[in-house]
Amino acid sequence: MSDILLIEPNYKNKYPPLGLMKISYFHKHIHHDYVRFAKGRLPEEFDNKKWDRVYVTTLFTFEWEETKKSIEYALKVVKDTGRVYIGGIMSTLMPELFAEHFPTVINNTGLLDKKGTLGLEKEECIDRLPPDYSILEDIKEQYVYPWNDGYFLYMTRGCGMKCQFCAVQTLEPNYIPYISIREQVAKIDEVAGQKRDLLLMDNNVLRSKDFDKIIDEIIDLGFGKGAKFTNPKTGAKCNRYVDFNQGLDAKLMTEHKAKRLGEIALRPARIAFDHIEDESYYKRALEMCAKNGIKYLSNYILFNGEDFTGKGSKYHADTPEDLYNRMKISMDFCDELNEKYGADGRIHIFSFPMKYIPLKDLDRTYIGTNWNGKYLRAVQRMLIPTQGKGVSSRSFFEADFGKTVEEFVENLAMPEDLLGLRGHFVEKKDESKTERNARYERWTINHKRIDEWRRLYQSLSETERKEFISIIGNNDFSIKNYRNCKTDTQRILFVYNMSYLSILKNIDQLGEVILEYFTSNFAVSHEELLRYLVVAGSVQYSALKGIIDLRGKQFIKEVANKFIQCGNIESNIFDALYKIQAKNKNILMDTRILDFAVRYNKVGAISNRELKNIFNSFNEENISFIKKKLFDKLDVFKEKLFLINEEELGKEIIKENIEKETNIICSVLQFFGD
Repeated sequence: MSDILLIEPNYKNKYPPLGLMKISYFHKHIHHDYVRFAKGRLPEEFDNKKWDRVYVTTLFTFEWEETKKSIEYALKVVKDTGRVYIGGIMSTLMPELFAEHFPTVINNTGLLDKKGTLGLEKEECIDRLPPDYSILEDIKEQYVYPWNDGYFLYMTRGCGMKCQFCAVQTLEPNYIPYISIREQVAKIDEVAGQKRDLLLMDNNVLRSKDFDKIIDEIIDLGFGKGAKFTNPKTGAKCNRYVDFNQGLDAKLMTEHKAKRLGEIALRPARIAFDHIEDESYYKRALEMCAKNGIKYLSNYILFNGEDFTGKGSKYHADTPEDLYNRMKISMDFCDELNEKYGADGRIHIFSFPMKYIPLKDLDRTYIGTNWNGKYLRAVQRMLIPTQGKGVSSRSFFEADFGKTVEEFVENLAMPEDLLGLRGHFVEKKDESKTERNARYERWTINHKRIDEWRRLYQSLSETERKEFISIIGNNDFSIKNYRNCKTDTQRILFVYNMSYLSILKNIDQLGEVILEYFTSNFAVSHEELLRYLVVAGSVQYSALKGIIDLRGKQFIKEVANKFIQCGNIESNIFDALYKIQAKNKNILMDTRILDFAVRYNKVGAISNRELKNIFNSFNEENISFIKKKLFDKLDVFKEKLFLINEEELGKEIIKENIEKETNIICSVLQFFGD
């Protein structure tokens, strides 16, 4: 008996590693070996164990870094470095890369569908074996796959459409029109128990000449339309579903095939809408499905692509407008289908925009011909609220992407933080009036900022707009890139993308136009900058140099006012303001006294009203009044500190620290003059 380790790199994925699960079944049930599964690496308890064989699966090429870590780990824990085996998508697409980095590793490219692929006795065709679900228990404390209670199987292999952007022609070059899954299902039931759903990972099932045989078998196995599953633990009944998760080819859909699909528990019918040129095929396939009672439909919408060939057609590189239009076509056509076929239950179409990454790219940074980095980030930001569930609601689509294609393209240029602040104000249950009003106030301020950004952006001429997009397209919002702006409006729009910290650090280089805009033209931005300083908690004092040099006392007073407005929160802002003045060797206003006043208030040495009076006096530059007030309350402050720390361990050290702290305060306050 051998010790076998299976490793899936530590990336996030929806489905468990089917290849490793089949290899596990072979080693456990045919070879009777000991098998262990790891996500990335094993727990510490296995640190000293060595393994006879280690298998590492590979997935997408952009997961190269995690994949590399897993192979390096495998080479450390295997007894013989010639006994590490890799396979899967990436190792099949880029065998030369693995050969260069890991010359001793054995790469099993393609499918494990031939006798002796792994060089083991009794090995016939591992690809046709049932998956071993028990290995998922090995990592249940570390990782749970969103899809884990289904039969993961294939009833065909290959595709044959030769789409230029797709890896299937390399991974599965030969089309196999029918693979019976009866034995695999029976084995899974015997070893792991019945599963609720049937996940078929076929790349092009509609091409099969044995399509009717496939549908008949699915029905015979208990997955006909309306099929129910009884939970063996609870006895509860629920619907079963069939999912061809790699999609159904719209060009190959026929009335007969749609009718047969309507006989099984299909949910959803995934029909790709990769290219705007395929609109007629796409809508035709959707209608055939809807007419045959398939109520849940979904699509993958490829974007960020290039000119492609495939399915006997040529496709142009998609544009942002293409992405929006395809989603809107789905939305509008869904309404049409419901008018025709929705009487016995509403039809739903879910859209899943999917960013194209070339087959051999080792990261996710690729940018298509008609896209830029800013636009791609904006789309990803828009998709966050969907949580991977797709876009189906018209109200959400119009609020998130836009009511028109022009609004969508404008939204792509919007700063990322403003993108996330759009939307209607939503009332919440069990919320106090005070909480609701505070939240509404923030919503109002944020929407003023959004409206102002739109006003500025729409004021650009077409030429200025193109110039601006070319400047921000690489997502570089550095002061160096700022200098590429040609007009004041472009400069202001650029600054909307900068963090408040970056604005402060570079305020002296941003120019008078930005300072005037913040302080005079659009006061909301200035108020938000002040709020950031107060609520940030900790501010780098060096970041304040430029603004102090430019605005001096006025800025210090504005910060003090904002602090009181925000409700006396934890902040180091007054200490930071003093430090930068001290570094400049020019104390304009001693903000340490405000820091002292806040600390007095925290322990109850002065009231909220007294604190407010102190801040008012500060703005009136009545410093002697503040110092006298705080000096008179110093003993109360000290006493309060002692009481608060009375039960703490190390009382003597605490007492000593309190004495030091109050002595420092006393030395600052003892001179009552300004």
